[in-house]
Amino acid sequence: MKLRRATAVALMAASVTIAPAALGGGAQALAACPEVGNVYYSISNGAKSWLKTNLRSDYLRGPGTITYNKTTTSSVNASVSGTTSAEAGVVFAKASVSLSVTVGGSYSKSDSWSYAAHVASGQTKRLQQYKESRSFTAKKTRIVAPCTTRTDWTRKFNAPVKSATYKWQLTS
Repeated sequence: MKLRRATAVALMAASVTIAPAALGGGAQALAACPEVGNVYYSISNGAKSWLKTNLRSDYLRGPGTITYNKTTTSSVNASVSGTTSAEAGVVFAKASVSLSVTVGGSYSKSDSWSYAAHVASGQTKRLQQYKESRSFTAKKTRIVAPCTTRTDWTRKFNAPVKSATYKWQLTS
């Protein structure tokens, strides 16, 4: 009787240790890696840059002084391709933290704009307004079974800074 009871206890103990192995790798992988399915965005190569706005003068053939003097709205959009607007919003939020400056998909400001510059003899130029921005690379990755990282995409962005920082330049 003691032998039967000891054998039964031994068989139960063996079945408990064998049961997880019999479940297969899927359940173990999920248990071992609860991060499967998580999505991450990383930001790198951040640098100060400038985006052209919608404000520019007519061309002037030099020599002479070209002026821009208007009350209007200056606007600019980020340059990015192949990203949904919801996903771009996540990238801009992540970039704002990573770059320590707030960036976004667009920026506009209504104001009185006045600027003048000299155009040299023999040149044809116009004044162009530029908005301060940040160029950066964003990478989207996700965790897939069995707990490995997969890169979904890597894209370059150039997004306007959410402050009134502009410059004017002569362009051809």
